[in-house]
Amino acid sequence: MILFLSLFIISTYAADEWCTQDRESPPCHGALGKCTINSDGSLGGFVADTAIVEPVVVSGLSHNRPYIGLGASICDHARVAGHAWVADSALVTDSAQIIGNAWVTGDAWVYGDAWVTENAWVYGDAWVYGNTWVYGNTWVYGDAWVYENAQIYGNAQVSGKAKVGGNTRIFGNHVILSGNYGF
Repeated sequence: MILFLSLFIISTYAADEWCTQDRESPPCHGALGKCTINSDGSLGGFVADTAIVEPVVVSGLSHNRPYIGLGASICDHARVAGHAWVADSALVTDSAQIIGNAWVTGDAWVYGDAWVTENAWVYGDAWVYGNTWVYGNTWVYGDAWVYENAQIYGNAQVSGKAKVGGNTRIFGNHVILSGNYGF
């Protein structure tokens, strides 16, 4: 009987921590939080207690309205809402906001007071941070960085090793593949 109870407690504990398996590098630097469940019933990523992921009630239980993938982490005071998609090893921290139909995937990192909204995509190893806004049908990907007060909107793309900072605005159908802008 004791063996059964021990196995039950261990398996229940492990079942609640599906997104925190790497004890050497816990999500959100070890902040308090929980593994979540998405509205489609799939296992979700880690959400810190201080972060906000818009909830939806499914069968009497709270789930994520936006999709938070199994390896993704939402930390600090970040907010994810709407039909946003944060997946793979993506990281959203500080006071960053991912809203609407925006996607953040791969090893992308969105932090600071950055906003990624509407139908924007941030993926690969891209970093979006500072007071930036990435919105519209834009793509920021590869090793690109968008930071400080930059705005990327319309149908613009920033990729490769491009770095867009300062008060720069990239918009329309512009495609930036490399170089430094806003310095």
